[in-house]
Amino acid sequence: MRFSKYLIPLALTIAVVASLTLSVVLWTNPANYRTNKQTAQSPQTQQMIKPKRYVYSPVQAIHTNADGTQQIMVNKLVNTVTEIKKTMHHYQNPRMKTLSKNSQVDYFRIANQTDSIMLNYSDTVSMRTFNAIVSNRFRKLPNIKINRVVLPTNNSTKLYLLYDKNFTVYEVDVKKHSLKSLNKVLQMDMRTQPASFKLLNNRPIVYVTSSVQMQPYKYLIDRQSDDYYVSRLLNTQDSTSINVKRRKNMTIYGDQSSLQLTFNSRNRMAEFSDFRPNHNRRSLTSTINDSYKNITKLGLPMDNVRFFSYDPKSRTVMYRTYVEGFPIFRASGFGTVSTRTLNSSAQRIQFSLDNPEVPLPSNKGYVSLPSTETMLKRLVNRGYNLKDLQKVRLGYTWKKDSTSPLLIDLNPDWYIYYKNQWRSYTALMNQY
Repeated sequence: MRFSKYLIPLALTIAVVASLTLSVVLWTNPANYRTNKQTAQSPQTQQMIKPKRYVYSPVQAIHTNADGTQQIMVNKLVNTVTEIKKTMHHYQNPRMKTLSKNSQVDYFRIANQTDSIMLNYSDTVSMRTFNAIVSNRFRKLPNIKINRVVLPTNNSTKLYLLYDKNFTVYEVDVKKHSLKSLNKVLQMDMRTQPASFKLLNNRPIVYVTSSVQMQPYKYLIDRQSDDYYVSRLLNTQDSTSINVKRRKNMTIYGDQSSLQLTFNSRNRMAEFSDFRPNHNRRSLTSTINDSYKNITKLGLPMDNVRFFSYDPKSRTVMYRTYVEGFPIFRASGFGTVSTRTLNSSAQRIQFSLDNPEVPLPSNKGYVSLPSTETMLKRLVNRGYNLKDLQKVRLGYTWKKDSTSPLLIDLNPDWYIYYKNQWRSYTALMNQY
């Protein structure tokens, strides 16, 4: 009886000691636990990975009416663009020619032609990338660069590809096909916003011609632990090769040779550095292909992640999460994930550990933002040089929710590419 009196406390003590020992092992090196597991992707991970035709998709649709007026076609989760893309899978016998080059007049004549829909990419892509949108029907055409696609709604044998840099227009002739499904998209229940397509500092952009009403959102975020990414990116047969260093808010994992993964607990960002030899190919197509392979390694939720920009100087590809066709910006200007090729022996991926996943009802009403012209005039009046305001986009500002660390608020705002950095209109106006 005396022995049994102490048996339960003794067993509990042993269990606690064993638990603490295991916890210390996992805290000091979670890779020891994770890297011994199989690396096969789970069904959930496979669902998160999206084909190139989703990630490298146009992000905006502009309709030009019979009278020449234009409007942005707005729908939730980029559905409008998706529906238009579905009508582009059956082109046959494509033949392409250069219609004009270095002519702003010809460029805008095609871009703003009546009875047409213009699909806009966020930045330049190649024909090889666009080819995925048309079910590989354009694989034999030259690998040109494009920014926009113009689809006439009254001509079933032609479409046009536009390249902004030198105002080039390509005409693609295809076998006659039905326009019924394309025109049906125009009958969808959607919000529209008056717009016009013209120049800003010699760059073609879409101007919003009246004040715009945008809905704020509250989102539940997808938050992964550090060791989730350690297991995906630093997986090795020899788990003992993974070491860990901690410096204030930084935790650094490395395999002592070619891979390093750094987590910043303050801003919830991570950086993966791969110092193994790479192809170091500089073409736009190759860079995009390599970038896509790199982001699929992360296992991020990709449902609404889209290609946003490519900087050829730094060879950085940026991706952002889109809501209703509008990109999300953090205070730093960063998006969801970026990839960069430094040289033939170094690549780097930066990504957020928190990403919007589930929209929640918001009590906030629509927010009114000024038209493009009004917004630019206010910035100039505040002291900014118009030549420094290179690009403008409607978007959402990422803000932490005060009620829960798992919630964020997405607030509508204008974003301006000012001195090589994306800044919000609100921040620029408050700077002076």
